[in-house]
Amino acid sequence: MIGLISLGLAAIAGAAVTPRHLHPLRTDSRLITAQDGPIVLSSSTTEGSVRVLDYGANVEGIPSFEVVSATGQALVLEITYSETKAGLDSYLGDGPIPLAAAMDTYRINRYYIDAPGQFTHRHVQGGFRYQKLNFSSPGELTLRKVGVIPTTHTTPIDKLPGSFKSSDSSLTDIWAVGARTIQLTEIPQHSSPEFWEITSEGAVIDSLAPQANSGLVAVTSTAYSLEFKVKPLIGGFGFSVLSDTLNSAIYISVDVGARTVAAYLGSTAEDTELTRATVPSNVTLALDSWHSVHVEVAMTDIAISINSGLVLNFTQYSKFYGSYGLGASFGHKAVFKDLVATDPTRSVTYQHPLTDKSCFDDFLLGTNPLPVSVDGSRRDRIAYAGDLDVAGSAALVSTHGLEFVEGALDLFASVQAAPGFFTPTVKIQQKPLSTPLDVNITGLIGYSWNLLTAVSQTYMHTGDLALASEWAPRIVRMLDWSHSQTLPSGLFNLSDASFGGDWNYYDPAQSGVVTKFNVLYAYALQETVGLLADSGVDVSVYQDRLTALRAAIDEHLWSDELGAYVYSEDIRDGFGQDSNAIALLAHVNVDPSHSSHTILSTLSRELATSKGPLAFSSGVIEHGFQRYISPYASAYHLRAALASQDARAARELLDSLWAPMADVNHANYTGCFWETLDASGRPAFGAHTSLCHAWAAGPTAELSRFVLGAQPTKPGWGEWAVAPQTLGLSSAQGEVPTPLGAVRVNWKFCGTLLTMSVEAPAGTTGTVTLPSPLLVPAAQSKFTMNGSVVNGTTVTVKGGSKITIVQSRK
Repeated sequence: MIGLISLGLAAIAGAAVTPRHLHPLRTDSRLITAQDGPIVLSSSTTEGSVRVLDYGANVEGIPSFEVVSATGQALVLEITYSETKAGLDSYLGDGPIPLAAAMDTYRINRYYIDAPGQFTHRHVQGGFRYQKLNFSSPGELTLRKVGVIPTTHTTPIDKLPGSFKSSDSSLTDIWAVGARTIQLTEIPQHSSPEFWEITSEGAVIDSLAPQANSGLVAVTSTAYSLEFKVKPLIGGFGFSVLSDTLNSAIYISVDVGARTVAAYLGSTAEDTELTRATVPSNVTLALDSWHSVHVEVAMTDIAISINSGLVLNFTQYSKFYGSYGLGASFGHKAVFKDLVATDPTRSVTYQHPLTDKSCFDDFLLGTNPLPVSVDGSRRDRIAYAGDLDVAGSAALVSTHGLEFVEGALDLFASVQAAPGFFTPTVKIQQKPLSTPLDVNITGLIGYSWNLLTAVSQTYMHTGDLALASEWAPRIVRMLDWSHSQTLPSGLFNLSDASFGGDWNYYDPAQSGVVTKFNVLYAYALQETVGLLADSGVDVSVYQDRLTALRAAIDEHLWSDELGAYVYSEDIRDGFGQDSNAIALLAHVNVDPSHSSHTILSTLSRELATSKGPLAFSSGVIEHGFQRYISPYASAYHLRAALASQDARAARELLDSLWAPMADVNHANYTGCFWETLDASGRPAFGAHTSLCHAWAAGPTAELSRFVLGAQPTKPGWGEWAVAPQTLGLSSAQGEVPTPLGAVRVNWKFCGTLLTMSVEAPAGTTGTVTLPSPLLVPAAQSKFTMNGSVVNGTTVTVKGGSKITIVQSRK
């Protein structure tokens, strides 16, 4: 397992070129700090003191600082966090983030200081580069050791199991930034603190969004009653009703001092206000006193009583069903106990005293039971089935964080629905389910096929037959369900639009015959057939289905006019970037006129911009889709370009999209790759955008696979191949970790002639193909391997010792 040791900015950049970072991060044992020495904050009645700390690149962990001295009365220090400096302009930084209990809801923490001492925060602050200290109380504070205790591994990038360096510093940086992105999204087991503090009085909740009860009855209810007791300690208290699983709800916030109760559409008091009321004077409401709260929910109608007095009764038309949770707005703190939920017949559907931790499983509030790969360091810190194909492949060549990939797979294995598809997301506090998931609905249907390809690539890397045997029946169920949804034309048809979202959740959901879903199905068939065969499954039926599906896609979804596969049968005047890239990877372009060159040329011509490729053509955008740039969709585009040996297309993607994100001089540089960009190259969703998102790390995998050129040809790397593509470089070197040891590749052109060395683990065999293209053609050259002349451009070698190939002119 990778150790928790110091992180340096120079290490993030990689060692192929002189690091362009100004200074390394400071570390004190496990504490990461932005600067050495004390920090003095002095404030008067008319002027506060603000200090911004820049860590140079994203870090994450438990905030900590020491107060050396404090003068003044009732001192308050607020610390704000943001991935970008611009995010500090907001009082709340780049938050709140209420989606899960895997980190603090708020990106600002408030501390009341009355004496020197050590302050260590309760919760994780996910990825941030900047920290703003705001001291507004009259007086003076002297702080030291201001930083974070990391909760993810911080091995320097040049000490990871995998490595990549090249003659082009931008590609070296791209690989390293992708590796750091993966590192920050690999959550070690039990590293996420418990969300609530449980005491003998009840659950203490301090400035945290409600987390929804995850029980099936709760999440599907349209009408219910809630009762609980609450003792507000600071400010007030809150709770949610009609909540979805990501905590978007009707949020109720009670402010004791102001004697108001307000309803919001969302998860916090920062969301859209729906209504508010003043608490009647005859209703007792005070801090440090227990109060009884009763809530009636009847779909659109919500009534709230405190101590038997009605305080708010309103109707809304935004939420119609969902769960409930308990929380506290920013700056509020309360103790809750004796929670009871009943249905309209007054039957109890949930009951808990909240005086022990057994409620944590119900609301997904505990620590993470497994090591797991998540989508983003800051947002959402949730496992997504669709991300693993890209994130997992990047992990396997860099951190070699197998435990995180396998932890995520264990979670998803337990959430396969009865028909065969999977739940697309799992919160990391959840234990793998012990009983089958008896539901017949899902969302983001494409993620179920993405998951199958992720399983297959993990098996190809590990050769773990136990993994293959465990997953084979699950894969068969998903593939058989997919086949059951095909039309007489042979195409997959999605009849339920609620299943039809994808990574671009903000765009219109699609149903019917959608090219993306068809090519994903074909790709999953293609990639899983080997695993199934090794598990004893008769794969002939799946091979036949793949052949038929490829032919159907090529016949019915190709457009000569577009020079690409259409978006869907309903949208034939445009196309998607990822659907055409995956079509190439799944080899559905069986007609020779539908060549890889034709498709990649179309993508470049119609989608390329100076900031990266648009995810959809103008014809699709005219149907209401956003004009965004997706590193996730582009990861498949890059994979397809390299698999097709199209160096021009690959460099265009790397240079326009990923190189700017890896540039330390970029205004939004975080040392990690971003979730989504707008057409101008900025974070697409403003401060809400995740700027450390694992699905954007695709180049890390592909540079190792195609520029180093190392890939397994049999599960477990017992047999392998090295076949580099030069991409116009003069050299590349690195290591690809495997379960048997590293495969080391080093190739370079000395002038115009090649020198290449390869070393692989003992007991393995492989083929080594000369880099393509050579500067001096093979026909004009002779080659020696360890001093002996070899013929041809591919040789078979055994692992255990280094082989060196030298090119010379005839």
